[in-house]
Amino acid sequence: MSSTIPASMVKELRDKTGAGMMECKKALQKSEGDFDAAVKHLRESGIAKAAKREGRTAAEGLVQMAVSEDGTAGALAELNCETDFVARNEEFSALVEEAANVALAAAVEDAEQLLATKLPSTGKSVAEGVEGLLAKIGEKITLSRAATLKADLVTGYIHPPGKIGVLVGAKLDGAQKTPELEEALKDIAMHVAAFAPRFLSDADVDQETLEAEKEIFANIARNEGKPENIIPRIVEGKIKSFYKESCLLYQPFAKDPGQTVQEVVNEAAKTSGGKVELTGFVRFRLGETAAPGAK
Repeated sequence: MSSTIPASMVKELRDKTGAGMMECKKALQKSEGDFDAAVKHLRESGIAKAAKREGRTAAEGLVQMAVSEDGTAGALAELNCETDFVARNEEFSALVEEAANVALAAAVEDAEQLLATKLPSTGKSVAEGVEGLLAKIGEKITLSRAATLKADLVTGYIHPPGKIGVLVGAKLDGAQKTPELEEALKDIAMHVAAFAPRFLSDADVDQETLEAEKEIFANIARNEGKPENIIPRIVEGKIKSFYKESCLLYQPFAKDPGQTVQEVVNEAAKTSGGKVELTGFVRFRLGETAAPGAK
């Protein structure tokens, strides 16, 4: 089977787990080319502490954002191309910017809906706009993702030069939209861009993911020779660490690791005259196969 493991798959596994090339090759051989099983094997062996959160598909292009004037809704759109040269093209940039604005206005939930929506500048659909630009530039262009987020207050952030886009939403219970609160939410959006949380809180972690993590932590403990009777306590502690690493509210805040994101929200709420609760986020990283976020 080793002769049929392509070097590109080995590199992909290394990029996802941070393990060495030889370890990745052996893991793929052991799993007979099953990528997810190889990741699981590396984690259980202690070679990879955790799978990286980024998607596995590389692509050029741009992520663009639009936020409503009243700050209660936001949208993200991702337009992909083959080369960075095309991503810097003015017409390409204009199309993804208009697509984001259209996504916001139509409150689209995915790329399929956005592609069917009309562009105000031409009266044509977004799909026709993409096809027209493709014919003109002569390079494959696809609109891969779109999403909207609604809340009492929505703030966004685009990481230059348009490789990562984030929306963060909050519920305001008697709270006012103060500059301090808006700045805090923007800082949290920047935090999401940098730290790529998978969930908002432990309540958002699905049972399948939770059980898979417990199994991995238990197998790691067994591989380390830990007594079976103490493994449940070890797993419980590991799950707490998993929540801290994977859930936005419990992560150490990027600008002040001495505070959690939840504590930053609580502090910002003091200026607003009411309660503030983060309700969701959306994060697009250029080329990902899925969009991390909790809405």
